Amino acid sequence: MEFAQYVRLFRKWLWLIVVAAFIGGGLSFVISSGQPSRYRARALISIGRFIEARNPEQSDIRVGMDLALTYAQLVRTNSVLEGVIETLDLPLEIEGLNRIVETEILNDTSLLVINVTYTDAILAADIANQLAEHLILASPSNLTPEQQAQIDFASSQINALTGQIEDARIELDLIASQLQNAQSQTEVNRLTEQRNAIVTQINEASSTVAQFTDTISTLQQNSNALDIVETARIPTAPTGPSTPIVTLLGVLVGGGLAAGGVFLYEHLDETIRTTEEAAQSLKLPVLGGIMRIGKRSDAYNDRLISTMPSMSPIAECYRTVRTNLLFGSSETDTKIYVVTSPGPSEGKSVTTANLAISMAMAGLQVLLIDADLRRPKAHEIFGLDNNIGLTTLLSAEPHQAGAGEQRRPLPANLMDCMQSTSLPKLWVITSGFTPANPTEILGSTLLQRWIEIFRASTDIDVVLIDTPPSLVVADSNVLAATADADVIMVVDCGHTRRGAALKVKEQFQQIGVKIKGVVVNRINLRDQTYEYGYGYGYYYAPDEVDSKQNGLRKYLGSREK
Repeated sequence: MEFAQYVRLFRKWLWLIVVAAFIGGGLSFVISSGQPSRYRARALISIGRFIEARNPEQSDIRVGMDLALTYAQLVRTNSVLEGVIETLDLPLEIEGLNRIVETEILNDTSLLVINVTYTDAILAADIANQLAEHLILASPSNLTPEQQAQIDFASSQINALTGQIEDARIELDLIASQLQNAQSQTEVNRLTEQRNAIVTQINEASSTVAQFTDTISTLQQNSNALDIVETARIPTAPTGPSTPIVTLLGVLVGGGLAAGGVFLYEHLDETIRTTEEAAQSLKLPVLGGIMRIGKRSDAYNDRLISTMPSMSPIAECYRTVRTNLLFGSSETDTKIYVVTSPGPSEGKSVTTANLAISMAMAGLQVLLIDADLRRPKAHEIFGLDNNIGLTTLLSAEPHQAGAGEQRRPLPANLMDCMQSTSLPKLWVITSGFTPANPTEILGSTLLQRWIEIFRASTDIDVVLIDTPPSLVVADSNVLAATADADVIMVVDCGHTRRGAALKVKEQFQQIGVKIKGVVVNRINLRDQTYEYGYGYGYYYAPDEVDSKQNGLRKYLGSREK
């Protein structure tokens, strides 16, 4: 898809993207602003006390990291949650408390994080701390009473010995000063013996303190021990994105989803939507695009260009089709075109009528034949009587030309079936009565002979034959082959599928009938890559015509000669 097509799609569906973005942003704003602020508190627990050892064992480190996974699940057990609820007298059930608790293990560590998100900042911190406390109480890492008694005794002994050591050091300092002032050798010997005895006491006390310290360290060293490294603090700001950010995210999500849906819809849509798509997919000349004329429910008279201003955009569309259709035609014989469409309700009959009107306004003698013997529309479009018509004509033999006669007036029995319209140069042959075998009648030798009469007539320049849809019945295929006429295929923008139009092209190619071109009906100007030619308020002078209009004049001049 080219960049210009992306731009066209964006312009076409911009309203939907804006509406979806507005709805997404509005819903996000309402939901976000209606929710109470939530606060997150965080407590940090360490599993194992190997961090206190100078040379921790690798096995202790590995055990602590493995146990962290287990304790992350134990936080959510009913016993722990019930204990927290009872301690804090929370207005929550176990399920409600479980929903606001999250656990996390820091990568490659034995540190367990307990996160609590709640609408009350103080209570969030209290819950996190109580969860940590109750997890420690529920763990098998607590010391036994005997072990705790040993630790307490060792600690008291360490404190007592430490005091004795301090006193001994003070006494040593006193003896050192006395040694400096000693007058006799006897006094020096006595002070030296006292100093040595005190040093021995200090060494023995220090050794005893070291033993008690090792005992405490041994009792406290436990791979399965839990310690609160960091208690939860009261959060000062709510967690999560703010309302403006949530609203902006809703706008982006809504617009993005709409844009994605639009591109998916356009990708899956197989209908012909623009004149460019018709030319690219069908590989056929596009005679022109016709803008939408009113509504389908409007009266036919309101959809005819004869009732519109001569310089209206709709009339210009049909002038373009007329010019492209007749440009370069230098033959003097009457041009005969079969107009069809892939399916029903694609605007074929109205397009045929307006094309005939456009040609008649250009000075051509036009005959419009309603060969749709199943659902005829020409008599309704022009307000004519349908008592006689094509089926009436096919019940009479055409006038045979004399020897060497090529161009001749129309026979009288044909004139009886031709009805005039409000335009002097436009005649219409309606369908007439509905036959039982329309396909056979349209493929009959009698119709072929009448076509030769039309082609050789001096009173007719162009014959437009309105036929049923090609994919519904075989009438248009049979008639085009019988009349040896070029085909004009009408496709409805946004309604006709590419596969259906290609099937029509294939059908006519198989019987050797040329498709002159395609008329894209009911185009939307926003979908067209080049739309600047429509709706521009220009002044149209008779001598300001392009090369195609000059070609049309040459064609009309050759017909007059």
